[in-house]
Amino acid sequence: MPPDQAFYLERWKRRMIAQLGEEGFREYSLNIFRQGKLFHAAIEDTLTQETSSKEDHECPAEVSGYIESVSNVLNDITGVRAIESAVHHSALQYLGIVDCVAQYRGSLCVIDWKTSEKPKPFLRQTYDNPLQVAAYIGALNCDHNYNYQVENGLIVVAYKDGSPAHTHFLNSEHIMPFWEKWLLRLEEYVEK
Repeated sequence: MPPDQAFYLERWKRRMIAQLGEEGFREYSLNIFRQGKLFHAAIEDTLTQETSSKEDHECPAEVSGYIESVSNVLNDITGVRAIESAVHHSALQYLGIVDCVAQYRGSLCVIDWKTSEKPKPFLRQTYDNPLQVAAYIGALNCDHNYNYQVENGLIVVAYKDGSPAHTHFLNSEHIMPFWEKWLLRLEEYVEK
């Protein structure tokens, strides 16, 4: 993580601890993590169900707002190829877990599902998420377990209150600068 982002993250953490206390912040963090896991599981269940309607799927009450938030996005997703699937870039020696690989409005994408308490209508508000998507695309395209290539990414930001999710589509032209930035970040990490 770049020093400026680490600074802002640490500042946010200190502000939250001042507001909630150490134990309260720990509980808050665990709850956020748990909701993220439940949200991803609900997305997986929705995308892998046998019935044709993605809207009629039951999900835990804790994440129903997030699912409502992404309902319109789910209607644009077809041809799911992978969900919660490991990818490995053997040449660059990194790996990750891709949330989803599927068609979004006719384009094959690595899809990254995010939850947020604050609206993120602009890509810059997703911080390093585009780097993560670029890294996943690079790993998937070099992983011999996948017999296809992906050029596009999609970041979907879901909201607990059910307000419509923000989608950030990244075609190959948009992904390339993030891939280059990821390579620099990876090089810095390896050198440390």
